Amino acid sequence: MAYNRDTYFAVHLKGKKRNYDWRLAAPDRGAEAGMRKLGIAALLGLHDDWRFEAIAVAAHARALVKRWWRCEVSVSLPRLRPAAGGFEPADPVGDRDFVQLLCALRILLPDLGITLSTREAPAFRDALLPLGVTTMSAGSHTEPGGYAEPSDAEPQFEIADSRSPAEMAAVIRAAGYDPVWKDWQRT
Repeated sequence: MAYNRDTYFAVHLKGKKRNYDWRLAAPDRGAEAGMRKLGIAALLGLHDDWRFEAIAVAAHARALVKRWWRCEVSVSLPRLRPAAGGFEPADPVGDRDFVQLLCALRILLPDLGITLSTREAPAFRDALLPLGVTTMSAGSHTEPGGYAEPSDAEPQFEIADSRSPAEMAAVIRAAGYDPVWKDWQRT
């Protein structure tokens, strides 16, 4: 999601995703329908001021926590990386700023879930684990249809951490934490 309307409309040229207000209200519709987990994100570096996007995602998360206090709210902080077609981030987010943002979110919203994607390098992800990261992706694919079967489609962007889920679980255990594959039970 891009929280700046001009940026949003510049990258969503047509189709259902073009409706900014509909997209912004998606977590509320999910909560109204009974979903217990609400996840939001801002693609940092898409807008020419990533700090604006960071503040917007924090404000959105805080509003969701207040409005839907029975739901688990989480944010992901994906940084825009060079992508197919030579696309470059408008305002790249450095590692130091990224860590500061993660820590600020942890202080502002201590119960917030924070997801760290495979866009980040393995050593960086490992170092962030003790700072309050609650979810880490692993074994990711960014090419269309990549989870269904092998594909020669071009990835939308490069992942930096190609470790498998089993390898990530070992890293999490080595850091003194318990990997949790699911936290629900069907009744």
